[in-house]
Formats: sequence, structure tokens, C-alpha cells
Amino acid sequence: MKKVLFTLIALVVSATSFAQLIANKTDNKFTVGFDLFSDFQLTPSDNWDARMFNQGASWYLTYNFPLGESSKHTVSIGAGMSHHNYFSYSRILNPLTTGDLVYKEYRDNDDFKRFKVNANYAEVPLELRFRIKDQVKIGVGFKVGINVATKTKYVGPDDEDGTLTDGSGATVHEKICYISNMERLAYTATLRVGWRWVSAYAAYQLNPVFEVGHNAPVFHPLSVGLTFAPF
Repeated sequence: MKKVLFTLIALVVSATSFAQLIANKTDNKFTVGFDLFSDFQLTPSDNWDARMFNQGASWYLTYNFPLGESSKHTVSIGAGMSHHNYFSYSRILNPLTTGDLVYKEYRDNDDFKRFKVNANYAEVPLELRFRIKDQVKIGVGFKVGINVATKTKYVGPDDEDGTLTDGSGATVHEKICYISNMERLAYTATLRVGWRWVSAYAAYQLNPVFEVGHNAPVFHPLSVGLTFAPF
């Protein structure tokens, strides 16, 4: 875990330095940013026992149009990707179904390791960015994402009903590279407040992650973390 964290920090620092070089050479017309965050699933759901912290990451590239004669304030539009991990103690047993989802609860099972739904979105972000004394930056925005890849991952005991192997109770690793009943689009409001190239980041998805119905969990994730960017 420490090696992974160190690698992520090194990548962010290197990428941010490269982005700063780009910004200097292009007179801040382009912005490259990276978000590291946790998703909080605020809405409780009877069939979805969510974990508190759900680490995720995103990146974006935007072109910045000056607002009026001042180059300090811009309206920015571009493209990006976001990667979300929704962890739960409730495992979806039939993610490929187009009917009702079925769950198995593992919170009290000591052999359970993790279950998550990984959702990846290609996004178009739009932001209004303001500078205060060239150091403090505020960004208020909105982004639309399209779900381009979703998968589930389970690590834990084999089910006693034998749906995976022979019902032996052995630890299994299961990955399914598709899940039904997911919303195709994600509409998200964003806010950044920072100093120089580091900002506090918050985003709230306005529509639910899963389609309403089919016994699917209903939650609107709140993402909270940090943005590393030269804007």
C-alpha cells in the first residue's frame, strides 16, 4: 500500500511539473489537472452496505477562454476521464442480469476481503475560473460523463450455494467486466478552491449511479479530495 501511495504521489508531482511547463509555454491557455478523491455514498440503501471511503482519480485537459479583457478569469472547456470505485459489503451476485439485482451480505464474514463496482467515464468539463491576487483560484463548474467501462471485482469466500466453484468456502477472485442497470450518463457539479497549483476539490453527481428500479442501489456520490493543476 505504501509503495502504491508513493508511486501515485511521484506521478502526480511529475505530471504537475510537466503541466506547469505546458502552461508557461502556452500562456496559460491550456490547463492539465489531476484529481485524487474519495467518493462518499450519502444516501443509505437497504440493499447496499457501502464502505465509507471509496478512492478514485480523474484527469482533464481544458482550453481557457478569457472573460472580458482580463486574463485572470476564464471560462474553460475540455475533455477528461474519471475512475470511481464504489466499495460495498453487499456483493451483487448477478451483475449481468437485466432484471432485479440479487445481493449477498458479507459485513460479518471475516474471510471477506472486498467487493467493488468500478465505473469509468469519458467527460466534458466546463468551468468558470477566477483568480484572486494571482494566487488564490476558484473554479465553479459542471461536467457530463459517458460510462465507457464498468466492472465488478470480488475477493472473498466462495458462496455456500456453489454458484462459483464447488461451495468449498475457498477464497476466490472474481472479476466481471460488465454490469447492467448502470446509468449511461453522469451529470456532476464541481467546485475547486485552492492556492497556486493545489486545490481542494468537491463534486456531486446530480443523477444516481444506477438506474432507478431493478432492486438497484440508489446513491449520488459526493467526491472530496485534492486537485493538482497549474491553473
